[in-house]
Amino acid sequence: QANAADELVHATWGGGGAATTRTAYAEPFTAATKIPVKIAEVPNTAGVIRSPAAASQYSTATVTYFEAVALAKQGLLEPFDDKELPHLAEIPDNIIVRDKNNKVVGVPSYFGFYGIAYNSDLAKREDFASWNNLGDPKWKGKLSITRPVYAAPYDLVMLARANGGSADDIKPGLPILEKVIANTLTTYTSLAHMNTLLTRGEVAAVPFYSTRVWHLKREGVKNVEMAIPKEGVLMLAYATVSPKGVKNRANTAKFIDFQLRAEPQVKAATLGGGLPTNKTAKWPADFQETFGITQEDLMKVVYAPDWSKIVEENEERVNMVEKMMANAPR
Repeated sequence: QANAADELVHATWGGGGAATTRTAYAEPFTAATKIPVKIAEVPNTAGVIRSPAAASQYSTATVTYFEAVALAKQGLLEPFDDKELPHLAEIPDNIIVRDKNNKVVGVPSYFGFYGIAYNSDLAKREDFASWNNLGDPKWKGKLSITRPVYAAPYDLVMLARANGGSADDIKPGLPILEKVIANTLTTYTSLAHMNTLLTRGEVAAVPFYSTRVWHLKREGVKNVEMAIPKEGVLMLAYATVSPKGVKNRANTAKFIDFQLRAEPQVKAATLGGGLPTNKTAKWPADFQETFGITQEDLMKVVYAPDWSKIVEENEERVNMVEKMMANAPR
C-alpha cells in the first residue's frame, strides 16, 4: 500500500494535454498500482528537467522529441535498462531515445504529424499535393508560418526532403522556403492565434500540427482540413523522460512502462489526438475520417528524421531562417 511519500509527479503542458495525461495515464495507473500520480502543468517542460531541483520535484515529464535528444546529449536524463520497461518491445526501435551507453532515456508514448492544414472554403486538399505547392505565387499573402525556432527544425526539414534533401542536408529546402516565406501574411505566435487565422479564413493554409486539427474537429469546426503531401509528413513524437537522479526510481519506471501500453495510448489518442506509438495499438475509429488517410497508409509516409543532426545544427539553422524572414519581400 503506497502512501504520499510514494507520489510521482509528472510535468506536462497545461490545458487539454494535461487533462488527457491525467485521464488516460495517471488515474488508470494509480487504480492499478495504488501509486499516486500528480500532474503538474508547466509552460516549459524541458526547462523543468534542466532545473537543478528537478530530481527532487518531478518524476517524469513529457517533452518534444527534439528536446529529449538535446537533454540526453546534455546528460540530464535518468537512464533505464530495457528490462525495466517490459512494454518497450512494443515501441519502434527508431524512436527510442538512448544515451551514449545505449540506455533508455526517453520513450515516446504518442506522436503527431506535421502536415499542411488548410481552410476548405479557400482551398482543397489537391492544392497541397506537394510541399512545394506552398511556394506557388497564387498563395501570395494567403499563408502563415511558424516562428524560426520551429520553422528551422520542422518546415525547412520537410521542404528539404520534398526536394531530395533530408535532416542532414537542408540546402535543397532553402529556395522553396524563401518562396513560402514570401507568400506568408503573418508569422503566428501561438496555436490559439493560428486557430483563429485558419478558421476565420484570414489565411488559406499553414504547415501545422495534426493534433490541433484533431482538436478543432472535435470542437465542431467544419472548414479546417489536413493535407498530407506526396513527400510525406514529419513525425513529431513526444517523449516521456525522467530527470537524472530521480527519486522513487522503481515506481517511476513502472509509470513510464504503463505509458507504453496500447490501451492507455488509444484512450489518450481518442481524448487528445496524439497517435499511439505502441505497434499493437489500433487507432481511433474516426482517424481516417479526420485526416483522409488510413493508419497503415500514414505510417508509410511519415518521416522520422535524424533528430540528433537537427539538434546539432539547430542554432545555425534558426539564425538562417530568422534572416530569411527578416529580409523577405512583403
